[in-house]
Amino acid sequence: MNRKILLHVLLLLLISTAFSGCIGVNRNFKKIRRAVTENIDVKYNKSFEFSVGRTGLMLAGMVVRLSDVEEPVDDILSEVSRIQVGVYEKASGNLNTTMADLNRITDEMNSQGWRYIVRSVQRDEVVGVFVRGDDPRLRQLYVIAIDSNEMVLVEIHGELSKIVEIAIREKGLKFETAGNHY
Repeated sequence: MNRKILLHVLLLLLISTAFSGCIGVNRNFKKIRRAVTENIDVKYNKSFEFSVGRTGLMLAGMVVRLSDVEEPVDDILSEVSRIQVGVYEKASGNLNTTMADLNRITDEMNSQGWRYIVRSVQRDEVVGVFVRGDDPRLRQLYVIAIDSNEMVLVEIHGELSKIVEIAIREKGLKFETAGNHY
């Protein structure tokens, strides 16, 4: 009897993990990670990688609703269907990335159907924000951020154009850019 209950609990945990999307990042995420690391001179060790699907995001939204947060986080989370995140700590090498390195990363992203909307290279920092395809509705976003200590990759799926609408509705068009307030 105890063995049967234990088997049911383990089966329930396995099924809930599979449906929440918390198993790990997918093959495409790993392919982009590999392409990025092959185009820079720094070696990174994985700190963590995870993926959260719709069920996990729904549970996070429930927790946010119970908290005393004034931001529309639960509205934003309801529009996201999947998030994949990877954080990697520098193992060796010095970040001395040029625009040519970022162009190689951009070419690889283009070959996989991503196009950049923001790219920046500074002495010790590289940032690229990419969107998927030419669909006017923003549904997929990929962020690559590399500095002298770590690399962060984030992929977001969902109705991201609605998230932009929520942000503008809640905060207006007041953005802080380079110390200037608009």
